[in-house]
Amino acid sequence: MRSKTELPLHVLDTSALIALVHREPGWEAVQAVLGHSAVCAVHLTEALTKLTRKGGQPRLVERYLRALPMPILPWDEELAWESRDMAPLAWTHGISMAGRACLAMARHLDAVAMTCDTQWANLGLDVRVVLFRKGKRE
Repeated sequence: MRSKTELPLHVLDTSALIALVHREPGWEAVQAVLGHSAVCAVHLTEALTKLTRKGGQPRLVERYLRALPMPILPWDEELAWESRDMAPLAWTHGISMAGRACLAMARHLDAVAMTCDTQWANLGLDVRVVLFRKGKRE
């Protein structure tokens, strides 16, 4: 595992967290990079919401996510401004605010965004994307 002062190699999106928790197809690829990954607080919030909506007990979901060996990175004003060029992705490609946050965080950290959203690889952004599985968007 990397030290807390080293930058992560991957930024996980919500679909990666959910796949890991539910052991959905591709979860092994997510697990393999956990020690070199981070998640944005935006995705933590979205994962908590979706996992609870799918029947998870909020405290148990929290306990599981807190135990993952990766830092939770803040979404701050600098990142909000830095993501301004991604705003059109909302109406041109249906990319959610959380999706754009993952892409912006990965670009900011010069890391790889990890998702199952196949559309991300074709957005023409200066962000590296890796798919942990090929399939539908989460």
